[in-house]
Amino acid sequence: MGFAGIIGHDRAVALLRQALRTDRLAHAYLFVGPRGVGKHRVGLALARAANCLRSLPDGDACGACAACRKIAAGVHPDVLVLTPEEGAIRIEQVRTLREEVSRRPYEGRRRCVLLDPAEALTEQAQNALLKTLEEPAGATTFLLLARRAEGLLPTVVSRCQRVTFWPMPEALIAQHLAATGLPADRAHALAALARGSVGDALTLAGGTVLESRDALLDRLFPALKRGAAACVEVAEEIARDRAAFGEALDLLLTWCRDLLVTAVLGHSGLAANRDRADALVAAAGQFTVEALAGAVAAAAAAREALETNANPRLTCEALLFRLRDLLVPASGGEGNGTRREGEFRRPGA
Repeated sequence: MGFAGIIGHDRAVALLRQALRTDRLAHAYLFVGPRGVGKHRVGLALARAANCLRSLPDGDACGACAACRKIAAGVHPDVLVLTPEEGAIRIEQVRTLREEVSRRPYEGRRRCVLLDPAEALTEQAQNALLKTLEEPAGATTFLLLARRAEGLLPTVVSRCQRVTFWPMPEALIAQHLAATGLPADRAHALAALARGSVGDALTLAGGTVLESRDALLDRLFPALKRGAAACVEVAEEIARDRAAFGEALDLLLTWCRDLLVTAVLGHSGLAANRDRADALVAAAGQFTVEALAGAVAAAAAAREALETNANPRLTCEALLFRLRDLLVPASGGEGNGTRREGEFRRPGA
């Protein structure tokens, strides 16, 4: 895909096209924006345009020549993608990269190196990269892809031209999903859950996230009411697979956040799970704002702990016990999180 296939990042694309047309590409760019927003896609579009054998007048690639096809297939020798090994991009990888970029491009006009995510660079690896960023050998452009510039050393950031990628408008994502043949109601629901990330939206569209969300809520909230033993059993089930647990945490965090926003505003107009608007309004009325804020904080803390290699099962158990303290009425009276007496129900029940 060339620049013509990029949606929602007009300013970033215009800047890069202008640099290509005037032959003034920077030696290093720092693409900053949320995960899945399109930074990698734009980086590959830049690499394709920089090496296309039949470059178009508007600074884009033809998409059909041998170079474009190789880049699309991930086999072009002058387009390198450096990714984490065992959770980090290490100094040994950077040393190998430095040796590689010291040579002239093999067959393209410009070697393009994507470091994704750049925050995965260890401090030693970042320091090893500094001189190469400052004085790259030959026709080389580095593309550092990061969620936040603060995740990198200031000395690395200062050597890059920063390009900011903003979350995509929900309506634009929904329109893009609908254009792929997705029913309009499902496209809008997935676009809301994607939170500005077209990459996440496309991933969600290829799966069963709405069904997974409903199944998670059906299992998790009744377990909170049944007691500690049920929480342990559900935690073992949910956290059996780290990746699946991460997805479940994302869904739970979004649901709790929607409950909080709905409780504060009195309506679900700003919720991501707007396809479950009635359930959100009904469930939000059962809890205090303080309890829901605590639930959001607990889910966010669990997500952060998982990203720092915490034990999934222990993390899930601790989260469920915390949610139970916040949201389930105490025996024989009104609990900390309830506004009124009555049986605890899962959201949407």
